Amino acid sequence: MKTKNDKLVIQIACIVVAIVLWMTVMLVTNQTLEESYPNVSVTIRNLSTIENSNLVMMNQDKENITVTVKATGLTEQLNNISSRDFSAYIDIKGFKEGTTNAKVEVVGPSGVDVVSVFPEQISCSIEGVISKVMDVTVQYDGAHASNYYRAQTVPTPSSVKITGPRSVVNSADKAVATINIDGAMDDVVKTVPVRIYDDTDTEIFLSAPVGNVKVSVPIYPTKYVALEPAVAGVPEEGYELVDVTVKPERVRIAARQDILDTIKELTLEELDITGAYNNILQTRNILNAEGLVFLDMGTTPVVNAVVEKIIERELTYSYDDIQFINKSENSDVILEETEEEITVTVWGTTTLVNSLEKDDLILTVDLSETVAGINNVKLDWVSEFSFTEIIMSTETVTLEIIEAPAVPQEEE
Repeated sequence: MKTKNDKLVIQIACIVVAIVLWMTVMLVTNQTLEESYPNVSVTIRNLSTIENSNLVMMNQDKENITVTVKATGLTEQLNNISSRDFSAYIDIKGFKEGTTNAKVEVVGPSGVDVVSVFPEQISCSIEGVISKVMDVTVQYDGAHASNYYRAQTVPTPSSVKITGPRSVVNSADKAVATINIDGAMDDVVKTVPVRIYDDTDTEIFLSAPVGNVKVSVPIYPTKYVALEPAVAGVPEEGYELVDVTVKPERVRIAARQDILDTIKELTLEELDITGAYNNILQTRNILNAEGLVFLDMGTTPVVNAVVEKIIERELTYSYDDIQFINKSENSDVILEETEEEITVTVWGTTTLVNSLEKDDLILTVDLSETVAGINNVKLDWVSEFSFTEIIMSTETVTLEIIEAPAVPQEEE
């Protein structure tokens, strides 16, 4: 009987020890602890609500906002959860333009208490959505063919409307349409996108697309043509127009091929020299310039009309200075002996007369109509220069033509 009681006591003792051990293990392994859970994703509620009110949240990281959550719970629970088991959000409903702090709300797993959140608030930058119209600037890739000209380019439409957050739209400095004209020898027409840049030439990307424009680039052939001055009127009496020059003498022009083919030279406005007694230097516009583009011409053409006074001068010749024209090879010419000199008075412009040499004017006699014997022949002159008037002291000379006797031909 005693043995049976001892066994019972031992069994009870084992049970008690087991219970104590189990309670000890539970107390040690499932006590209440605090744990941190980083990188808990934060969602934004009512984002579409403010967007419907023409507002936009400008936070660059709004798609990747995270917080760190501290939570308490039993060790077994905390060991079986992660950051993904927490739900965090901010609500921006009713937010106005400007910067507003939104409180972070966190919901944790059942049985786990959220102790703190870092950061507790998220700074939200809200901006109004605005629009503005910008003129389109055309830029070019490549260069057209040499000896061609790129005329003024106008895109269609010539301006675009951009829409976006206030700060982004206000930073927009230029709207650019880029077209490739490399090697072009004729008009280039393309539809190209418009890109928006700030004042540092950094491209700005807007939520609303800007669109495309049609760009037409006229490419014209070029050539050089002479400028022709025109003079009206006459100088003062006793003066003469010597020369008319223009600078530049020619210009490079560009135009459509059909127009360019008709242009041989370009005439300037008339320069009136009525009553002039010295040089006249004036700018003159080019006539009939419609449809032409003038290249490499920095100033308006200048016409110079050279006007000089007419003066006289005497040149003295001897009869030996006379040259015979059309003299027969079988004849001799004997001038009537005279000791007189021939005086030639010339009238011409100052520069010409003052620089004139005796050899510049030659006295001549034409023997083509003379006969053997005594002849009275007209005295004439030749010169490469043009004079206003020439008077010689004698108009004729007397000479004798002596023909050599014919040489008899030998009989065969």
